Amino acid sequence: MVLVAATCIPTVDAAALYPMIGLSVAVGRFVEALFWAIFRVAGAVAGAVVLAILVAIVAWIVIRRIMRRR
Repeated sequence: MVLVAATCIPTVDAAALYPMIGLSVAVGRFVEALFWAIFRVAGAVAGAVVLAILVAIVAWIVIRRIMRRR
């Protein structure tokens, strides 16, 4: 907190509340966020592919059983 001499009103120093982070920290945080975003999308795609394969296998088994009964 800084006291202004003329008015004696306490003011808050914004730099003290929000200290500047280094560029390397900012780049590191960006790369980490990008890394996790890529893996989140890749995980969702992989999950959808696995689910589609399981549905196809179950459908194939059901269709084979129906065709055998005829």
